[in-house]
Amino acid sequence: MFITVKYGDYQQALFNPNCLTKNLLDDIKRRCKCEKDALVDLSDEHGNIKNLLQNTNRPAVDVLKPRGTFILIRVEKKENTEIPTYTPLCTDIEVVTTAFVERLTRPDSQLSQRNVESRQRRKSSSSSWQRARTSLMSVSGNTKARKPSKQDKRSVQISRENTKLVTL
Repeated sequence: MFITVKYGDYQQALFNPNCLTKNLLDDIKRRCKCEKDALVDLSDEHGNIKNLLQNTNRPAVDVLKPRGTFILIRVEKKENTEIPTYTPLCTDIEVVTTAFVERLTRPDSQLSQRNVESRQRRKSSSSSWQRARTSLMSVSGNTKARKPSKQDKRSVQISRENTKLVTL
């Protein structure tokens, strides 16, 4: 298992994420020629920060997608603000686009939070519908979902017509 890290002037290196995140970050800094005391992190190719600095005692494979491609970024924490500044350490213009940089500058924006909440609501709604459908099927004794056949549709139509005749 490996990951690809893009950095510098169109450079990339392979890394083994089967280790603690802090060890992976140290190896990335060493091989990508970063300063020892520099704070670095990775982002995916869309600009989503992986927050490796908050997960230093976890295995890196739990945080990073195997065989994924990541961009090396510098993290600068300023005293006056809680939100750090992220700077890509890659100059590949095909990867570091304006959308990428914009996503880096607003990692926890309201928009992305709203999308997550919306996705969770849809998932919850879908799963509750699925549970209701399953319980109805088990009550009726029909455990297998099937499409109504032409004959079933015809019998429903006939029974509706008979009901109309009776009510007249």
